[in-house]
Amino acid sequence: MNSNGSAFRNLVLISQVGMCVMVPTFLMLALGLWLDGKYGTWFSVPLLFLGMAGGLRSAYILVKSVIDREEHLRKKKQEDDINRKVERANREKQEGSYDRKVD
Repeated sequence: MNSNGSAFRNLVLISQVGMCVMVPTFLMLALGLWLDGKYGTWFSVPLLFLGMAGGLRSAYILVKSVIDREEHLRKKKQEDDINRKVERANREKQEGSYDRKVD
């Protein structure tokens, strides 16, 4: 089930990244086309690039936050694993030294 959850999470991330890029791009393109039609200008091209830049920045921030969260969880899991092993080794050491004193 863990791999299914991971696959679903990746699918959602891909969808979010696509939406982060497409929505600002198309909104700015629509605004540019509207301005071009109303005023006879050529705003659509610069606004298209502005929308793409804004969308790419949003996608970068989204992906960066996901990577940072995954890295934090991986480090926390690794720390917990190390602490559990150290506690087990200390417990075994104490039990071993106690057994030696008794013998």
